[in-house]
Amino acid sequence: MTPNQLDDFVAGFLQTWSRHDVDAIMALMTEDCEFEPSARAWGTHYQGQAEVRAAVEGLFKSAPDIQWRAVRYWATADQVVIEVLATGTNAQGEPFEIPGCDLLTLREGKIASKRAYRKL
Repeated sequence: MTPNQLDDFVAGFLQTWSRHDVDAIMALMTEDCEFEPSARAWGTHYQGQAEVRAAVEGLFKSAPDIQWRAVRYWATADQVVIEVLATGTNAQGEPFEIPGCDLLTLREGKIASKRAYRKL
């Protein structure tokens, strides 16, 4: 991935998540995708389009205005690491600003795995 391709990939990825566009998010992912969200209990793992979709929809219900901004990012041939700042309000209306990172594994131009870590 060239630096310009990486910039475009990260911008598009975060914009899609920040729009809460579940269909577009799922289109970025492989059929057998994996998702390990940071907002769930340790070890929570979702596999496949249906499970990941349900988890993403649940995330947006728990933080209805969550947005992500890239702090910095880098990539190898099949991995992208994005340090992010997540902001918004939780379901109780309390504001948050949480630093974290997403570790993405790519396969054939799509996201095969998204593992999220947040500093809570």
